[in-house]
Amino acid sequence: MVVERRRFPRVLVKFLVEYRGEAVWQHAQSYNLSRGGMFIATDKVESPGTHIEIMFEIGKEKVRRIHAEAVVIWNRSREGETEGAPSGMGVQFLRIFPVDGEKFLEELVKKWEKK
Repeated sequence: MVVERRRFPRVLVKFLVEYRGEAVWQHAQSYNLSRGGMFIATDKVESPGTHIEIMFEIGKEKVRRIHAEAVVIWNRSREGETEGAPSGMGVQFLRIFPVDGEKFLEELVKKWEKK
């Protein structure tokens, strides 16, 4: 039995993200999103505990540019792939800009959850 440890609901949604880690600045794809974080699919994973910056645009009716400071919570390298899951990293948001960005993400996730 898997124990769910997430504090916030997430939605499965793919969109492009740009992130800057300790040794890389790259474009990648996010596979899911919550008010508290996201999964970034990438072959260039950072180690847990690494602080990164993330930039992305999201929304349909109202597109917003979000900039977040985040920390890598876990990662999965290509060697560790299981059942077709992509390599990448799960990140937790520490700060979200603009100031109302967190509220925007929360409302967006609630709206998409209902679909």
